[in-house]
Amino acid sequence: MLQTILSKCDFRHGDTRHESCQDCSHGEFCPHDCEKCLDHIHNPSHAPQGAPSRKYDCTHMADVYTCKYSCRYASEIVYAIERCRDLPAVSDLKVLSFGCGPCTDLFAIDYLRSIGTLSYEKLEYRGVDYSKDVWKYVHRDIQQFENADCKIRFYYQDACKLIDTIAAGTWVPNIIVFQYVFSDMQKHTGRAETTNFLNTFARYYNEKVQPNTYIILNDINLGTAYGGGREYFDQLYDKLDDSVCFKGRFCDDNAKSFYCPRGYPYGEDSWGEFPRNSNRFDYSQWDKYSPFRTCASAQMLIKKEVQR
Repeated sequence: MLQTILSKCDFRHGDTRHESCQDCSHGEFCPHDCEKCLDHIHNPSHAPQGAPSRKYDCTHMADVYTCKYSCRYASEIVYAIERCRDLPAVSDLKVLSFGCGPCTDLFAIDYLRSIGTLSYEKLEYRGVDYSKDVWKYVHRDIQQFENADCKIRFYYQDACKLIDTIAAGTWVPNIIVFQYVFSDMQKHTGRAETTNFLNTFARYYNEKVQPNTYIILNDINLGTAYGGGREYFDQLYDKLDDSVCFKGRFCDDNAKSFYCPRGYPYGEDSWGEFPRNSNRFDYSQWDKYSPFRTCASAQMLIKKEVQR
């Protein structure tokens, strides 16, 4: 699935490169390079003086984002799922993905089934993202993989608002993924609204989610003071009943801190560093997008246990 989607994004971007900047929301500040637009979103200080702040707001940018980041982000989820020991035996996999974007968690799940790590017979994937217009072409391509045993649905709404509907519903997943969500909330959502989200999600989890369900929290290895959202991992876990957690982080090969040259500590044992950070996919075909060669995120895995 991953290679198919990347090929489509690459073709679409190459076919529209000459016109992609004509409708850029950055207007006069457009750098005529979608990678630079992405950098301005991730690092606002790099944007030209006077340029307005922005979120992901362009289909051309979405294609470049998918080609640049998907191999790394899918790899991070591959490692996370491999640590979820009960998932290989699940035959009916139900995934709720917050901040799904280009669905790198779905790519990871598809890959793990292709190599026999997962053996599910049916898959239902529900992705939540506020940017329908941004991801519409990527999501259209992903939905072409649907069949009788694979259902893919997208819900285009702010997670902080949709959580009330999710909590009131009857559908219950057995994998819940927060893929680079809390760092985004830290940048664009107030603390009060984020706390309300955590409280509502925790009630939903405590009341409806079944034992042996996993939560995968994968995000930038930075605290809120530095533009990340790592503290929210622990705040969420503290609200959950009958659960255990495991946390750590990948060695960051691009870390710039003199005091933490392998990345900031998170987790236990030798600063919580995982034994491997290698990319699990062949990204050589997408070198022109400067993809990251290795993983670098912080993770927390939460498992709901049988109530004693």
